[in-house]
Amino acid sequence: MMDKRDILYLRNMLIVRRKEISDRVNRLAAVWKGVEPAIELEEEAQKASITEPYQRLDANRKKEVEQIDLALGKIAIGEYGICESCGDDIALKRLEAIPWARLCVDCARDFEQRHETLPETTEVLAAARLPDLYHELSYEQIVKLIRERLHALKNVDDSDLRIYVRRGAVTLEGVVPGEAEHQAILRTLMGEMRFASVVDRLEVEESQVEHNDDANAEVEEPDETEVEELLIEEGGIAEGLFEGQGDDSPYADGDERM
Repeated sequence: MMDKRDILYLRNMLIVRRKEISDRVNRLAAVWKGVEPAIELEEEAQKASITEPYQRLDANRKKEVEQIDLALGKIAIGEYGICESCGDDIALKRLEAIPWARLCVDCARDFEQRHETLPETTEVLAAARLPDLYHELSYEQIVKLIRERLHALKNVDDSDLRIYVRRGAVTLEGVVPGEAEHQAILRTLMGEMRFASVVDRLEVEESQVEHNDDANAEVEEPDETEVEELLIEEGGIAEGLFEGQGDDSPYADGDERM
């Protein structure tokens, strides 16, 4: 059973990894924009061979971001680190290697042997439903209500937060001063406001979490081959939740109804 420090440490790994992916995609996009004019006159087949590696990398990173967002949502509602197949705890060692793992080692092995896959991440996230009291409101109105509630919290500056509502889930981005304020925000959303799904991407300024008595330990980036193998092992996922992230631009408040 993981304790609070373990979860905070793994949450920090997820946040750092997500930022690394976004930065990498942005750098590749910048490089591609620089070389694109030079290949305009090339044959289509040759052009495809040049663009394919970038496109494939981008798709893989999109999948990884979706897995990370699902893990962050599970942390917010207290369901992180639980195997989606057998319901047992996922070993800490496995989560340290792949912090968005959805299956324990035994179930992952069984799934692979039976050629089974988990529900796609997009399906899991899309299953979120808004509480009945918000059904008659637009997403913009819901975001306004959230801001009003968070504005009343001590030491929380809601103007520094980016709030996005989509498919019944509330996504939070920005920086908060400490873990107490962070937890107060989550209690407000999931307790007082009754939201069942929160994708919590908030960075906590005081969350330099020590782990295994090593305060200076760096977050080790997973091996690319290992990441791709585990993504396959746990059931590949469809694209679609990476919208607006390619240029690392912040989400706008609200969204259209489905």
